[in-house]
Amino acid sequence: MSQPKASQNGWFNWMKDRFPESKQITLNIRRIFVIPTKVSLGLLVTLGVLFLMAINFQNSLIYALTFWLLALIVISIFFTYRNLAGVTIKAIQSHACFAGEKAVFEIEVRCPENQKKSAISLGWKDQDVAQVNLQNHHTVRIKLSHDTKKRGLFKPDKISIFTVYPVGLVVAWSYAMLDMESIIYPKPLLQDTAENQQSKSDDAEAGKEIARGSTDFSGIREYQAGDSPKHIHWGAYAKTGKAYTKTFVDYANQELWLDWDSLAITGIELKLSHLSAKILQYHQEQQVYGLKIPGKTIPPATGEAHKTMCLTALALYGQAS
Repeated sequence: MSQPKASQNGWFNWMKDRFPESKQITLNIRRIFVIPTKVSLGLLVTLGVLFLMAINFQNSLIYALTFWLLALIVISIFFTYRNLAGVTIKAIQSHACFAGEKAVFEIEVRCPENQKKSAISLGWKDQDVAQVNLQNHHTVRIKLSHDTKKRGLFKPDKISIFTVYPVGLVVAWSYAMLDMESIIYPKPLLQDTAENQQSKSDDAEAGKEIARGSTDFSGIREYQAGDSPKHIHWGAYAKTGKAYTKTFVDYANQELWLDWDSLAITGIELKLSHLSAKILQYHQEQQVYGLKIPGKTIPPATGEAHKTMCLTALALYGQAS
């Protein structure tokens, strides 16, 4: 039992030594592997048959064809390797998403200025694969997407890089262990719940009354020196002969709180999904809101940065920092 475990540790250390995790990696002879494709394997079998025929019939033309095809395979190994050597892969940035969506990572691919590269593919296993050609430009940026299943910090696996250019007889491949991660927000899903919070409406009960405003009519009072003639209630003056002034009030928007403890929901993930949906709702309505979850309180505010801060707090809830 200990021998296989030691073998696994040795393989892990070997891979870690050649493919260290970093923001940028340049492919060299220690990091590029070349293996035959199915086409070249079939061609090698054919060459074996041709070689036996050449020996049996002592035919110089068959000898020439056999060695010419063998030379083609050998030369293709060199040119395919050369197409990948010197390529630099660099992590640029990642884009947050909600659980169940695809996380997008932006990557820069670069080659030396005196070289040109063709048909280089990059991607993860069972995910989208992008192909780049570094002919007219020595640096290109691509976006790779990866499926996500749960919230939190998502760190993708190593990126596979491979090419079969120019003739497809062999494939040169390598890995890139890029140091990059993305924030995965909880999937927004409203739950049927009784929340102990006051919702906002269009009348005075949804906000704080501010006296001496200018929006909504509040009543009348006796005229005081300095009152604006525009606010004099001329109808009351005509009836009573006394001057009265109309008063107005404004209403400040009520600050809404998304409070973890006020949710009548069972289950951490369901609570997080509900809060995520409410954040999106309040952001769309341009309301001022705050967030209270165990261990973290975000004061009421509004805007894109505030929304991102709240969603990030939900994504990282309960995870080690």
